[in-house]
Amino acid sequence: MTEVYALKLSEIEEETYEKLLLLVDRQKQDKVKKFYRREDSLRTLLADLLVRNLVIEKTNLRNEEISFSYNEYGKPTLNDVENFHFNVSHSGEWIVCAVDSEPVGVDVEEIAPVDLDISRNYFSPDEHSDLLSQEDRIAYFFTLWTLKESYIKIVGKGLSLPLNSFSIRFSDEEIGIAASGRKLDDTFFTQYDIDDKYKMAVCAQDKEFPSYVTHKSVDELVHTFVESGGYLYN
Repeated sequence: MTEVYALKLSEIEEETYEKLLLLVDRQKQDKVKKFYRREDSLRTLLADLLVRNLVIEKTNLRNEEISFSYNEYGKPTLNDVENFHFNVSHSGEWIVCAVDSEPVGVDVEEIAPVDLDISRNYFSPDEHSDLLSQEDRIAYFFTLWTLKESYIKIVGKGLSLPLNSFSIRFSDEEIGIAASGRKLDDTFFTQYDIDDKYKMAVCAQDKEFPSYVTHKSVDELVHTFVESGGYLYN
């Protein structure tokens, strides 16, 4: 069954930040350092550490043994461990991660003002029509966006799969997906309310989802990786 985790961003001391930075691989360190804004660096670093924390909890790997490969579209895969799939997303104050034995996708987005006319380009005609009929169009825009992104991410082909090439459809019993008039099988969706200012969606190949999100904290990560002595990356 899919497991879903969330971490709320909080500031950390510079000394702790520098120690945490040493726990990720060189490629990720370079990426973190390139961000101009501190919060962007911190989100990216903590997202990687959240994944590493979950890998350590669920496998026999030590942090220095963890390595990732990336497909041509940038989707990461954990090396040398079978039946361990993950996906991560972050926006604003939240970092989320989904873990499963099969491919999985997750997306979180902060609800913010947006030009709804872009839905003509990124949503299918049916979705655009549904959007216009909503009382709270901004919230519904991000409902659709996170569901569509979660599907894009489970497929793992990035935006080479256009967002307007398929439709999210709602029924009384489930959230479904259709393309060119036909229903796509073997993908299931759910949504979680982690914050009333955010939308979050998960897409998996198993319809059994947890009823709640497991919350982690920055303090917990700091304790796991620093105060406990570590898993330092060499």
